Amino acid sequence: MNQKLESKKTIFNFILYALGFFLVWEWLRPIEKLTNTGHIAVFISFLLLALILAFLQVPPILSGGIKSVYILFMLQHLYDESSFLTFHWISMFLEEIAANFAIMFDTNWPEMSNLFKSLLFFILLWLMCYLIDYWLIKKRKIFTFLLLTMIYITVLDTFTPYSANESIVRTVIIGFIIMGMLTFLRLKEREGGVLRERYLFKWMLPLLVFIAISAILGYLAPKAEPRWPDPVPFIQSLNENAGGDDQTKGGQRVGYSVDDSQLGGPFKGDDTVVFQAQTSAPHYWKVETKDTYTGKGWIQSEQSIEANELGKETIEEGAEIPFVSFEEGGKVKFAEYKSSVEFEEPFSYLLYPLGVESIIDVESTLELEKGIERITPTFPVKSYSVRFNKPEYSLEALTTDNFSTFVQENQEMAQRYLQLPDTLPKRVIDLAAEITANEDNSFSKARAIEKYFSQNGFVYSKENVAVPSEEDDYVDQFLFETKSGYCDNYSTSMVTLLRSIGIPARWVKGFTEGEAIKKSTDGDVYEVTNNNAHSWVEAYFPNVGWVSFEPTQGFANENTYINDVQNEVNQEESNQQTEETEKKQETPQASQKEEQQNAFTEKEESSVLGAKVKRFVEDNWKWMVLGGALILVISLLLYRYRYKWLPHYYIWEFNHTKTNKDFPEAYLVLLKILEVSGMKKQKNITLREYAKQIDHLLDTEEMVILTANYEEFLYKGAVYSGDWNELRELWENLIKKTTA
Repeated sequence: MNQKLESKKTIFNFILYALGFFLVWEWLRPIEKLTNTGHIAVFISFLLLALILAFLQVPPILSGGIKSVYILFMLQHLYDESSFLTFHWISMFLEEIAANFAIMFDTNWPEMSNLFKSLLFFILLWLMCYLIDYWLIKKRKIFTFLLLTMIYITVLDTFTPYSANESIVRTVIIGFIIMGMLTFLRLKEREGGVLRERYLFKWMLPLLVFIAISAILGYLAPKAEPRWPDPVPFIQSLNENAGGDDQTKGGQRVGYSVDDSQLGGPFKGDDTVVFQAQTSAPHYWKVETKDTYTGKGWIQSEQSIEANELGKETIEEGAEIPFVSFEEGGKVKFAEYKSSVEFEEPFSYLLYPLGVESIIDVESTLELEKGIERITPTFPVKSYSVRFNKPEYSLEALTTDNFSTFVQENQEMAQRYLQLPDTLPKRVIDLAAEITANEDNSFSKARAIEKYFSQNGFVYSKENVAVPSEEDDYVDQFLFETKSGYCDNYSTSMVTLLRSIGIPARWVKGFTEGEAIKKSTDGDVYEVTNNNAHSWVEAYFPNVGWVSFEPTQGFANENTYINDVQNEVNQEESNQQTEETEKKQETPQASQKEEQQNAFTEKEESSVLGAKVKRFVEDNWKWMVLGGALILVISLLLYRYRYKWLPHYYIWEFNHTKTNKDFPEAYLVLLKILEVSGMKKQKNITLREYAKQIDHLLDTEEMVILTANYEEFLYKGAVYSGDWNELRELWENLIKKTTA
């Protein structure tokens, strides 16, 4: 009988959870239309998963673990191309979360990254699922949540382009069905009666008929015209005219522009697609470089203009691009790649990565401007491909300082890329020296400046961005006053700081790699919009060439470095050991091995261990996932059917280890078994009333006897003094009946 009761409650709860799912779904429907949120099915799937776990009554720790793994997996799948839970992605994820918390506490919420926004949205859905479970199953009430849902969709219908006509109808129907079922269940639980299908049928049938007739009449009945005009066109017109021509009020729009003489001011987002690119090696897309910083922005120097005029040449498709990316004969290894570009609309210039070799598959001749390294097609181009060399930089070459020799031999280049305005405040130069004071080579100094912006209170923002006045310097204002800006602020500041300590650097404009929208064996396809317009930094190192740096928060333009510094140190140590061995001839072989082992630093050992762990995870992740899934399934099955095996476990335990002194504990275990079996004690009844209900349901007298002994202990403190075996037999018989 108790199993039938449990089965009925399970069916009722399942229906309530299903209706709750459709009710929460109404909150998600407008999001895809009103925002740039994609992959809405990912969030709907999470909602479904959370409610299924609640329906199965999975323990909070296990349920929370499952949902957390789902969230991490989906975030990695949507925002990163690496394998799941790799060390690189975990590090990037934690860094981004920390950076976005800083943005959130600074109340710059629109500037939070998409990954962090998605994480917060998952957490919000998690809370909504908890509320659905709490209100529907535990409290048997839903009016508050239904009212909030109605307010939510009607406000969106009134003040946004979202049409909630169908949503309102669905919400009303779902809401009245839920309230009807909950009212019936509350009445039955209050009366302590046994749930019967015919009672619910008699209750729900008239309600469903009433709801159906009301919905049909409401749909067919004539509707009055709105008394107020639609506010949406008016609101849109306000948004479009909010900035006017004043850039300080948001007049600029994200996208590529050739005029950089006056930087600063907020931007409006623009997700218009510029081009799609297919590549197996994602990279930034360059358009041009600038070399002269004026204190307000970037212009071309006279040398650059002269180089454009004198160095301007027209080349055919497939010809070598003469831009110097890396020093000839330098210590840079290359891997050749090919990327393809398809514009949505013809673009004024061709885009290319650092290390460009040639432009192919293009139906136009190309005009090169060597001074700013810009490529212009003589005819409109819809698509083309680019061959380029992706570098692997030698750390030994990067950390070898010979800038003095370089400057002496390349005065013209040094003059261009070490230029600073005379009006640059001295505190900018002092800051560069302070940041790099503890670094012993120019590359380490460049990396220290690059990292400086992520650790000292800087905030990425496209709205709260100042425009420098005539007395202000753009970099000085950003570094010491506002500390709020977008890529132009960060990249210009890093170039200025690098030049302040004698490292040649230039400002680069173009686009980031965009968002991956499709995977294929020939290379992933990326979509690049106006929002991906970007600026970054390239610094010049002798014996290497140009190296890109990314100081802007939330962006990553990772280079590949070959750690050959330590290898050479180890080689020198090895040579010294060999010489000492030849001289002494007495050092045992075991001692030599010990010295070689001691040559490894703790950092190297941890690096080797980390590499082994990483390699193990990458090689065995499928088996790990399969094993985890198997453990999860077994755990869910054990939990789902715990009412079958849990009584036998407690019977075994109390038969072997318990005495009559443990009767109170045994009685509490009995209450737990009864609850698991679907016969939970209600709060508004006494233990004696509950015992009579149980004896009535199970057709026994044991529960009343056990309860009387427990109340004697509870109120008098007297432990049962009779034969434990007799009492245990009653207790055991009652528990066995719960599994029948």
